[in-house]
Amino acid sequence: MKIQQIDVYALRLQRHYRVSGHAETPGRLPGTDYYIEPNWVHAYSSVLESCVVKVTADDGSVGWGEVQAPLTPQTPCALITTLLGPALLGHNALATSAAYDRLYHLMLARGHNGSFLLDAMAGLDIALWDLKGRHYGAPLFELLGGPYRIELPAYVSGLRFKTLAEKVAGARQFCQAGFAGIKLFAGASLETVETEVREVRAAIGPQAFFAVDAICKYNLADAIHLGRTLDELHASWLEAPLNAEDVEGHAALARAIATPIAVGETLRTPRQFEPWLRNRALAIAQPDIMRTGITGALRIAAVADAMHVPTTLHTGVCTGIGMAATWQLAAALPGEIPQEHQQDLFEAVGAVLKTPLVQRNGRLIVPQQPGIGVEVNEDAVAAMSTEHWIVDTKGRRCVGGLPSVFFKQP
Repeated sequence: MKIQQIDVYALRLQRHYRVSGHAETPGRLPGTDYYIEPNWVHAYSSVLESCVVKVTADDGSVGWGEVQAPLTPQTPCALITTLLGPALLGHNALATSAAYDRLYHLMLARGHNGSFLLDAMAGLDIALWDLKGRHYGAPLFELLGGPYRIELPAYVSGLRFKTLAEKVAGARQFCQAGFAGIKLFAGASLETVETEVREVRAAIGPQAFFAVDAICKYNLADAIHLGRTLDELHASWLEAPLNAEDVEGHAALARAIATPIAVGETLRTPRQFEPWLRNRALAIAQPDIMRTGITGALRIAAVADAMHVPTTLHTGVCTGIGMAATWQLAAALPGEIPQEHQQDLFEAVGAVLKTPLVQRNGRLIVPQQPGIGVEVNEDAVAAMSTEHWIVDTKGRRCVGGLPSVFFKQP
């Protein structure tokens, strides 16, 4: 069974991620939908963007994958259509590890071993695993060793409300609905954040899952101060508290506080995780399969396990395709850490699926159909796309969307 065709879509959904709970977009970058978040230094989008991939084999079998592309989805589209896709044509569609290694080495000697290149690889890798599962008539978790659970306990990621009162009420409601707990985004002053974490923890009770994601906001001294407050509250973890490149700083923080440090969404390979694990700079590994692929995440989890560090999957901006694939791998990972869940986006991102994902009483019900377990609504995907490219032996061509138009003027 050989890979015959690859379709790539740049998606755009009118849905704001609202990381700070606001609808405004201050610091707008001219001529784009991108802006600088007031509490952080990173760019975000006022619409939901992603890159979706379909791989077709010569027997007609297909598989779907997704690239983590909250900004500039046209970038992985270009990488797939000009390099990665052509490199896969004619390759054994079931040889997922061999395909991953082939793509990884295409640009390694030139120093390209991360960022958009690995993200684009991840989408193709997920699609090949989906195709493999469909070929063997088994859900992905069965191919990965069988499930530890098929109903995932979950925590709600972010309290996307503007006021503290709204955050407290929202956290309480999520826990009452059956979710294991919540993760609070922290980017304001330490005084403000300390008040928020105490109020939210009091609202959900001492037994609920409670994590804080600082999104690389603080320096070491401030992170230690926040971490010691979280120690008092018996927090589940402090996520990404420092600069994303600061391994030694995270290691120093880990030695200074009792709360576990969680890191991983910016890392894409086992080699990138190794210094963090070696220096005990993290206690929870958080790969995102839409940046690592299924193959990469499995390898990362194996390296982490050898260092006695648990793995739980990060889930950010994505459609129901990436969400379904994440649930499949999460079902096959050991441990009882709740799965990150984007409740605010859940209904909207299901628009790309014919068979919606199901959550029940705060638990994520892992689909048991073959592959990633869902049927993709290709018409809906095409309707949401600003670009649709096809790569096959005839070359690379745009068959839908407006490839020169990525943004609307504000």
